[in-house]
Amino acid sequence: MTPALLAAALLAAPLWPSARADVPQGQKLYDQGDYPGAAAWYAQAAAADPRDAALRYDLGNALFKDGKTGRAIASYQRAFDMCPRDADMRHNLDYALRRAGEELVPAGAPPLLFLAFHLFSERELAGLQWLACWLALILAGLCLRRESLREALLPGTATALALWLGLGGWWLAVRGGISPPRRGVIVASSAELRSGPGESFSVSFTVPEGRRVQVLSANGAWLELGLVKEGVKGWLPASAVEEI
Repeated sequence: MTPALLAAALLAAPLWPSARADVPQGQKLYDQGDYPGAAAWYAQAAAADPRDAALRYDLGNALFKDGKTGRAIASYQRAFDMCPRDADMRHNLDYALRRAGEELVPAGAPPLLFLAFHLFSERELAGLQWLACWLALILAGLCLRRESLREALLPGTATALALWLGLGGWWLAVRGGISPPRRGVIVASSAELRSGPGESFSVSFTVPEGRRVQVLSANGAWLELGLVKEGVKGWLPASAVEEI
């Protein structure tokens, strides 16, 4: 199967349609070709259950079919952030990003290293590093209080401490280093990046719909954005950006 046919197959049906009792209504609208109606239904369902990655994915499919590439990418990105190991979510996000002139795996980054780095979500990494923290503290406490067990527990204590430091650093990198605290996606069909917060400032760059950006600051109804790929920054109306 060619990549185009594979992408079409993945976009043809929402993920896990029978996993929830109320999904068939959205599935029915989607199958009837009512993509705006399906998107509205999935958006309402996702708002009621924001931690459901499948609903975010299904919403992205409906938005993509409705021609709203930017909002579809924002929904796919939220789903991917929650379930980075899901191949369908990862594939559809990458496919949509390519339509916007971007790729999920940054240029020059080894794909396997990227997949390994995103093996766990931020939420999962936070839980794992706290579990490792408590394990290290408990073992260290036993080493201090039970001299007879100290020699036997020291290797395990050192391993738990190393695991805590490794997972903690990984979590911090995902939380604030590699993924900036404020992210957004361009949702306007034509977004003119300006040198200042207002229409009177000159246009410095035209950003395609669907491009992911960093939100650097705000000034009234305008946002200062950074585009990592091009290495430029500027201002856009807040209405042209959907923050993730």
